This record gives sequence, C-alpha cells and structure tokens, in this order.
Amino acid sequence: MIAVLLVCASVSAAADEVRINSGDLVLNANLELAPGTTLADGVIVMLHGTLGHKDMEIMSTLQSVFKEYEYSTLAINLSFDVSDRHGFYPCERPHTHEYADALSELGLWLKWLKQQNAGDVVMLGHSRGANQVTNFLLRSGNKISAAILIAPSTGDGSQSTIMKAALDQAKEAEWLDDVDFLHCKSTKVRSKSFLSYYAMPGQGNTPELLNDIATPALVFSGSQDEVVPDLAEKMEDVNNNLVSHMEIHGADHFFRDLFAYDVVEASIEFLESVNLIEPAKSLQTDAKVSMDEQRPIIIFVTQYGCQYCQLLRQQVLHPMIRGGELNAKAILREVSLDSGDTITDFSGDLTSGSIFAARYDAELTPTLLFLDGRGREVSDRIVGISNIEYYGFYLDKAIVSATSAIAESNQK
Repeated sequence: MIAVLLVCASVSAAADEVRINSGDLVLNANLELAPGTTLADGVIVMLHGTLGHKDMEIMSTLQSVFKEYEYSTLAINLSFDVSDRHGFYPCERPHTHEYADALSELGLWLKWLKQQNAGDVVMLGHSRGANQVTNFLLRSGNKISAAILIAPSTGDGSQSTIMKAALDQAKEAEWLDDVDFLHCKSTKVRSKSFLSYYAMPGQGNTPELLNDIATPALVFSGSQDEVVPDLAEKMEDVNNNLVSHMEIHGADHFFRDLFAYDVVEASIEFLESVNLIEPAKSLQTDAKVSMDEQRPIIIFVTQYGCQYCQLLRQQVLHPMIRGGELNAKAILREVSLDSGDTITDFSGDLTSGSIFAARYDAELTPTLLFLDGRGREVSDRIVGISNIEYYGFYLDKAIVSATSAIAESNQK
C-alpha cells in the first residue's frame, strides 16, 4: 500500500518534495510543476544514474529547463535500501540494495501518479538510470508514452577475469569484502546485491535491450563522453523503428550548461512527434463534424505493447498528418483497448475503449475502422499490416470508398 506523506500544493521556485511509502522505506522525489499546469497535463518521470540522487546537477538542471518549456517533471530518488535517502550513496557504506529495486520503485511512483490522476507519463533516465528505465519498459505492463535515455550504460564489465572471480565468490558467501562494486572501490557488498547487478547477461547493455522495446525512445550520446564512449557505435546496431539516436557534439556524460538545453529542446521535438493522433473523447461531437463536412471517421484501434501500432503510427499516419492530407480527408481518432480512458460514443453514452471496439469485433491491433456520422462502417476495415510500403495506398483507397459511401447515403 502506498501512502502519500507530503505533497505541497503550491508551486514555488524550488521543486516540491513528495514522499511515499514502500514497506518500511520512505521514498522521496522532487515534483516540479510547470506554471499553470497540473499532473493531469502529463509529467516526465526522471531517474538519476549510479548511486546518484534527484538533486544532482544534471537532474536539477533538466528539471529547471523543462519547466522553462512548460513541461512538468518528477525527479525520483532511488532508496538504495535507505529510508528517505538524500545525496549520493557513500561508497564506504555496505551495499544491500539490488538492481531490481529500481524497477519496483519506478512502479510505485507510477502507481502514485495514477492515484493523482496524472496524464501521459514519459520516462527519462540518465546513465545507469536510463538502462533501468529500459529494463522497466521491457518488464513492466505500465503504459508509458515515450522514453528519453541520456547516455545509457552499454555494459557492466562482468566478463573481466576479476569480475568472474568475484561472481564465483558471491555464490559461496553472504557478503563480499574489499570488492569493486559499481564505481566504488574496495567496498562491502551483500552477495545477493552483487549478483543482481552483474549476474544477468545483457541487463546492462542498453543498446541491445532497445531492439525489443515497444515504446518510442530517444537516445542521447555525447561526443566527449568518457563513461560510455562506445554508445554511439553500439547504437548503430539497434534495429527498432521506435528508437532514435542523437549525438550531441561536445557534450560529456553529464550534458552540462547549454548542452542541457540541447537535450530538452530535442526531447520536446521528439515528444511532440510521438503521437499526433487525438484519442477518441466525444464521438458524438466528431459525428456532427463528419455529417457537416462529409468526412469519414477513422478509428485507430491500438493497445499497449503493440509494436505494429507504433510502426503504423510513425511510418504512415504521422507523415500523412504532417503533410495535411489525412486531416483534410478524414477525422482520425485513436481508441486504446487498455488505456482506461472513457469515450462518449455516438449515442452520447460513456464507454471504454475495449467495450467500444468489441461492438465492432475489433479486438486485433492495429485496426482501422471507417465509420460515418452514425457509427456505421462505410468501407472495409484494415486489420494488421501486410506490407508497410503499400499501406498508405490502401488507406487512401479506403478513405475514398468511405467518402463516396457517405455522399451516396446523404443523397438518398
């Protein structure tokens, strides 16, 4: 159970600290609301790097710059098994935290945001935090609009001879003394903790993981980054249409000063392109426009984790929207099977996306339905993607067919 201990209602120059419970631990985060906004307008959840904290320079700078651009952020502190932790985790302190703790705590913060009726959630991570965000996207069922990954880690060094010896030792003893762990030299680590970070092959190699995510992601690398100097090279092997990479010339691992503006401005451009399709809210209102202008209503049926939905969105629908050709011919609305959002249907009744889609037996995604102002199908639906290169042709053909059907119906 999550209990909110403190949420400051006022918006001040400094970020407001928010606390929630995780068992016996207290977790804290900085909530920075952009002027005139609430959580319902959406939020970027930010995760720091290795043994870092929410107030470190890159986190506080990004929160400040995002606020300038009217984006709200929630910079969280990983507990590292310490209640209400602040500041860097000291290397001299014994380590009992585990890699998966970060994923659990991310989940708790998302649950809290849902309880606050937050809008779209974007996840941003830096360094190891970006790697943990990526693993979270792969393992979690939470719906995330997009991910911003800044200098994500590219490996954990577990293949070195010294590391292999430490891994073998960790399997035999409860604690490891005088061992190198993360960036700490000669520290004390619980064996279970050590294994959680180093014994999972591929867990720390973010570019490899990115091939399997179903969330739009933008990856930043710095040309002067000496922490992950191989990131740009490894990103060349990522084969996922949902993942974009940008190298910022001159930036190091922490993207200081004006480089933070480069990150924020590119991130905003990316976020604005993630989904140009309006979710269905009032089909009754859309129906009036459809009847007045004799434009068909296209219902784009999607669900979380549908990689082909993202492919269709990015490679066909978005380019047609940007070119102005789609909105001039039709009214495009997205209906998600699992978003939980309510829709006013053609009769004026409130319903869910899954129930609405079930009325049309549209339970496979992606599906495009072509409807008139009365909610009747007026052209053959398009289910799935047989050939993405020809999809635009078949879509245009279906729009023409639907428009002709509506015109003929109005003449009767």
